[in-house]
Amino acid sequence: MNEDIERYVREHRCDFMELLCQIISLPSPTGHEQAKGEWILQYLHGLGASSAYRDEAGNILYPCHIKSGEKVALYTAHIDTVFKDLQEIPIHQTGHILSAPSCSDNSASIAGLLFIIKMFFDLQLMPPQGLLFAFDVGEEGLGNLKGMRQVMADWHDRISEVVAVDCTFDTFVTTAVGSRRYAVTVEAAGGHSWMHFGQSNAIAEAARLISRLYGLSVPSQPKTTYNVGTIAGGTTINSIAAKAKFTVDLRSENADELDKLDQAFHAIIKAGERESVHIGTTLLGERPCSRLDANPLADRITAIRQRHSLPTTCIAGSTDANIPMSQGIPSISFGFCRSRGEHTLQESLDINTFPAGMIQMLEFMGM
Repeated sequence: MNEDIERYVREHRCDFMELLCQIISLPSPTGHEQAKGEWILQYLHGLGASSAYRDEAGNILYPCHIKSGEKVALYTAHIDTVFKDLQEIPIHQTGHILSAPSCSDNSASIAGLLFIIKMFFDLQLMPPQGLLFAFDVGEEGLGNLKGMRQVMADWHDRISEVVAVDCTFDTFVTTAVGSRRYAVTVEAAGGHSWMHFGQSNAIAEAARLISRLYGLSVPSQPKTTYNVGTIAGGTTINSIAAKAKFTVDLRSENADELDKLDQAFHAIIKAGERESVHIGTTLLGERPCSRLDANPLADRITAIRQRHSLPTTCIAGSTDANIPMSQGIPSISFGFCRSRGEHTLQESLDINTFPAGMIQMLEFMGM
């Protein structure tokens, strides 16, 4: 790697920290990413990236040194978070550990890509191939990969490879975990808890369905899981519930196993129907399973880490890379820093790992 690049990374850590803290401080729950997206767009324009723009889905994109008709590498970081009710986000630092909700997932990834773009301008660097930088929406929760779907639709014939920049820098997602998510609505007779005792209760019926779901056996390899994430219903303690609702998350590394689990889930729903109990399901979102038999990006990161005498741990996960991987496009997901506690209020990252993580990403880009 160019010595000027390594020197820049080590001497400008404060720039990364300023970007990181600014990004953390901007709440951006899924579906409400506009303010953070606008900040990113204005920052890019301030650097001189005049071609940066917002697309129809709300993603911010910056085509960098792209020639007409050239295939490009996509580096994308999602800007939404799982935290819905945080108006102010506290940031704490003890030594080299920085703690804040969303600091790793995915503020450090956003800050890292912006750092690279700034470095390109400061050092007047030319990447070895055209790059498309994206800051996408709708990756978390029920966002259903909205932003990534839009990017891949708009640039479908131009993307040669994809890096979904996300979370930690020393594990690498090379298998896409697929999922199907449902809302289940149960309607029953209901009534007064004393006068109508014995009539069907929507909460009790929902509980039976959930119990049957949790009685299913699923394989550990390929890993396959189910989860009931939320449940609600009823009106008062002395009323037999006439309506209840719960949400279900079905996942697998393997498309056939996901189909089997989906069929078993629907069989449970169908068996729960009777004259006084009506059950409806709504598909809330779906992510495709995928794994490339030969992934050149996994080979590339392995070679880079071998040069630094580091092991390479490849894992399965659900990321923005699910979409391009399902389209047969070489894809991988990794980040800039070592982190812990993602999706919790105690989320933290080790800022001392930033230089090594940044240099690793730049080597991966071919710089």
